[in-house]
Amino acid sequence: MDKSGQDPLEVLTEIPLFPLSMVLFPGAPLPLHIFEERYKAMIRDCLEREEPFGIVLIKEGQEVGEPAMPFAIGTTARIIRSELLPEGRMNIVTKGERRFEITEITQELPHLVGRVRFLEELVGVGVDDLLPELNEQFKTLVQGLTALAGGYASEVEMPEDPVELSYTIAGSLNLQGHVRQALLESPSASARLAHLIPLVKRGNHDLKEEIARRNPYKGPRLN
Repeated sequence: MDKSGQDPLEVLTEIPLFPLSMVLFPGAPLPLHIFEERYKAMIRDCLEREEPFGIVLIKEGQEVGEPAMPFAIGTTARIIRSELLPEGRMNIVTKGERRFEITEITQELPHLVGRVRFLEELVGVGVDDLLPELNEQFKTLVQGLTALAGGYASEVEMPEDPVELSYTIAGSLNLQGHVRQALLESPSASARLAHLIPLVKRGNHDLKEEIARRNPYKGPRLN
């Protein structure tokens, strides 16, 4: 509770929304090229106010053109770097901050604005039971991908905080938008980590197949 007696998570606030065909996780970087007039104005305003905007996955519609209908849960994006280009276009780098739930769309033109409620980050139950297998599987995946790219990773740093860990792993996997959205909507880190285990296992399986495809020779060569 704050001094007014209100739960901060129940306080609603309005933020500009940027519907995209991608999901942003808290803590993850996301570079964007801004070229539409409506979003050039929106980003300029965010830069002037030093305030974030919300990134939401498109549920119906397209990134360019008429306003798209987004999923209800998204992530605020803080602009950490910007580059002004000709004709007012911009390259920006953002970083995901907080998850939110849209309770109401309050503006559609020139861009979406939503009234949102920020979501609490819960650890959940059973995390300690999930971590050993997930850590092992993810380290194997990272080392395998590094080796496939011609590098070497003897150690893989893993965040100790379960919430941060869940977002780090989710953001590093090549997943379809609806899968990433389901992970973003998970109510707790434990639920997200449980969802991630089979996804990381599948990544390791696909990696082994790719390595075998690139290196088909398996036995001694007979001349």
